[in-house]
Amino acid sequence: MYSIFVDDAKCMGCKSCEIACCVAHSVSKTRFGAVGEECPPQTRVYVEPCGAGAFPLQCRHCTEPQCAKACITGAMKWKDGAVEYDAAACLGCGMCVIACPFGLCESLKAAQRANDTVNAISKCDLCAGRPEGPACVESCPTGSLSLGTAESYSRTKRKTYLVQLQREAR
Repeated sequence: MYSIFVDDAKCMGCKSCEIACCVAHSVSKTRFGAVGEECPPQTRVYVEPCGAGAFPLQCRHCTEPQCAKACITGAMKWKDGAVEYDAAACLGCGMCVIACPFGLCESLKAAQRANDTVNAISKCDLCAGRPEGPACVESCPTGSLSLGTAESYSRTKRKTYLVQLQREAR
């Protein structure tokens, strides 16, 4: 399964990923159209200040997701390497919001709901059904976000670390 990885040294806090996420989850699929929608889309990635920089956060799609364990209706479930959310099964109780250790499930405000029985929470779905993959990754101007496997990410980090170590030794 692919995951979204973050190189925090590259993130400049521009929030392009937040905007792209909103557009990808809008009805119109355009920036201009998303702004005027009756139920405005909500971002599922959050760029937060961190030290001197910023860090984009989105659902970690945990292998033992606390949100799914807390969900009384089964609207949250781990399947094929991702935590999937079934809006039709959601009651909007907020147990997943409370249970997520990262604060990455968020209740939608009444104005953002299509009706009270669907779309009660918002969380990253890795832009399921979007052929280009996650919009946040595609939109990142610095390449801070990448899509890959844990193995490929670890291999890249090791190589980067060794290059940095060699530079410091000179």
